Amino acid sequence: MNNFVGFFDVHTHLLPGVDDGSSCMEETMIMIKIAWEQGIQTMIATPHYAVGRENIPVDELRRIKDMVEEEAKKLDKNIRIYLGNEIFYSDSIIEKLNSKQALTLADSQFVLVEFSYEEAYSEIYRGLLRLVNSGYIPILAHVERYFVLYKREDWIGELIKMGCYMQMNGNSLIGGRMNARVNYNLKLLNNGMVHFLGSDCHDFRVRIPNIKRAVDILLKKSDTQTVIQILYENPMRLLENA
Repeated sequence: MNNFVGFFDVHTHLLPGVDDGSSCMEETMIMIKIAWEQGIQTMIATPHYAVGRENIPVDELRRIKDMVEEEAKKLDKNIRIYLGNEIFYSDSIIEKLNSKQALTLADSQFVLVEFSYEEAYSEIYRGLLRLVNSGYIPILAHVERYFVLYKREDWIGELIKMGCYMQMNGNSLIGGRMNARVNYNLKLLNNGMVHFLGSDCHDFRVRIPNIKRAVDILLKKSDTQTVIQILYENPMRLLENA
């Protein structure tokens, strides 16, 4: 596993100039190179989408994504870039998804969705259930950030049983052994309550595509199969829409 390749990063903000992520193609390519050097070969670009805000039209996003992928293949012909959105939930989001104004991940039925970090559990549950009942498969972005879900494995389990998946940011696993949050995040992962690991990268200085440090920690605190499952097998099923 020291020289692992071919992993996925399902949560990135690497498209230049479309949200609060990469500002230009040069920065995007530095981010992709950092990810590639850490063994990430496939990335899903997930620019923010929120109803009522000024969102980049889908055709323009696809054009930019294609341009980024073309540049990335100069680094490695095996690099793949897919497109989606990180969607801020609102009740009208179903309509936006049905009309293709908001994007699922890689044209699958999987939807990367976030809520306010201070959202009540009842509202998170209701929103995710609406997505499930509309035929979508929600992936709750950075599950570790929601105040109401901290130390509430029963509620996280309820959401999973409903048909939701959980995504955690790699940086949330990085910290000292006395860090209570990090220890809890590792517990969630080891208990099978995290299905995808993403970098949520926004730049190449502070919020970088930092997956390898998280993987190194997981290999000590978890096991190889868990790493393979959340960084390869589950993303492959996403691409296959399984």
